[in-house]
Amino acid sequence: MAKKKKVSTKNLERLAECYRQINDYANAAEWYGKLVAMPDADPVDELYYGDMLKSLGKYDAAKTAFQQYARKNNQARLVENKIAGCDAAVQWMGQPTRDDVRNVARLNTAKSDWGATWYPNGIVFMSDSLFRDQLAPGSKVNKNNYGRTNDPYYKLYLADSSKYGNVYLSDLSSMFNQYRYHVGPVAFDNGYQTAWFTVTEPDRRIATVKERIEKVTISGNRRLELYVSKKDSNGKWAQPTAFAYNKPEEYSVGHAALSKDGNILYFTSDMPGGLGATDIWYSERQADGSWGTPRNCGPTINTADEEEFPTIGADGDLYYSSKGLVGMGGFDIFKSNGSKAQWTTPENMRYPVNTSGDDFYLVSREDGSGYLSSNRVGGKGDDDIYSWYTPQKMDVIPLPRPVLEIPFEATVCPQYYDACIYLYNRQRNIGWCFIATPGRTITIMLEKETDYVIRITPAGNQPKDSIEFTTRGLKGTDVLKKEICPENKIMKEPVNQRLPIHEKIK
Repeated sequence: MAKKKKVSTKNLERLAECYRQINDYANAAEWYGKLVAMPDADPVDELYYGDMLKSLGKYDAAKTAFQQYARKNNQARLVENKIAGCDAAVQWMGQPTRDDVRNVARLNTAKSDWGATWYPNGIVFMSDSLFRDQLAPGSKVNKNNYGRTNDPYYKLYLADSSKYGNVYLSDLSSMFNQYRYHVGPVAFDNGYQTAWFTVTEPDRRIATVKERIEKVTISGNRRLELYVSKKDSNGKWAQPTAFAYNKPEEYSVGHAALSKDGNILYFTSDMPGGLGATDIWYSERQADGSWGTPRNCGPTINTADEEEFPTIGADGDLYYSSKGLVGMGGFDIFKSNGSKAQWTTPENMRYPVNTSGDDFYLVSREDGSGYLSSNRVGGKGDDDIYSWYTPQKMDVIPLPRPVLEIPFEATVCPQYYDACIYLYNRQRNIGWCFIATPGRTITIMLEKETDYVIRITPAGNQPKDSIEFTTRGLKGTDVLKKEICPENKIMKEPVNQRLPIHEKIK
């Protein structure tokens, strides 16, 4: 009998990475699961394994993977939000918001359709799989396929919004769809006289003589660029011009969004000076009509991970997707109020707007209706367009900013190292997960007159111990100090004297 050939770690890594890149979570999780069992696997593979499990909604297994990654690589802080997102997802699915989210089946295909936004008498969206017999006479379908998925490139299409049976589709304009590679999404000004859209172009760099001799492979990355088109005197879209800060040989610039007055342009980029993999940036219109030097929207919006797909809602709020904040899956949709680099704390739109999959590109109207895009379970294709409606102007109502006046400090005994120390606010139904590591002090500000519980969940296990305590009756001059050990005590001391007063936790 022939011996079964052993698969190398490198080949497992390549296979898992391919599935991850095309968002095939199930196959990616299967192969990452095999990969992390290899003794020479890259530490980051454990992190990717957790991400794939989380995107499948396997939150307990994902938490275990994240905890193992933190323990092996001393990266507890890196995965805190990921673990907290697993806990939040279970809670939010059990307490869904009043938002009504439905698949717009008449626009979706078996492949990928997303980026829907309004246009006079219609809806503009992106698709990679429209067939010629679905389109109006004269419309085109790009025959060149995208190598990564073997699907056609995205183009922009206009759907007649008055048709609720067989949808009538046409190319938005040859001025947009003239480009060979991906085109979209597009953002319009309030009067639909200006359109900013994203174009994907290949890395045009040619290998140097030295690189050819050394057989260095040019990446072939396709980076994003922004273009703008304006309507001419005949109401036709004019030849687009490139955004002044495009630099595809070095970085991407895409996913435009305009402020309500049209004077601030928000976009996604991985240009130098950012805080993470991709950030939300902005540029201001100058007195002469040009656009100013891009500036980062700052750490309230951006994280060390990915932030993309900004849009400006009818209320002027920023909607965008993040992988770095506490969320249910891959990309979650968040909302923040402000402008430029001054923003309120982003609010997760929760379930059913967000799911374990990627949820992104939410657009809204004043009546509380809108569209979003998602690859959630139950869709018609890879990415689908969903309608979104909230009975009130905004269903996700920001809670009043709490009065945070009680400092809390905790150290963890060695018996609980690598465990998730989950601090839960009973009144607000929110919590935080801290990974216990040697020498770390957990610090956080607690609300007055509030009941809390600490749950200790060792890596890979179910919750083991819980500790109840309260801030009721405490003053702003008190500091709660805690050693989280099998024998639980809590200390309260004045800030100015730091003298411990012992009190049993009840």
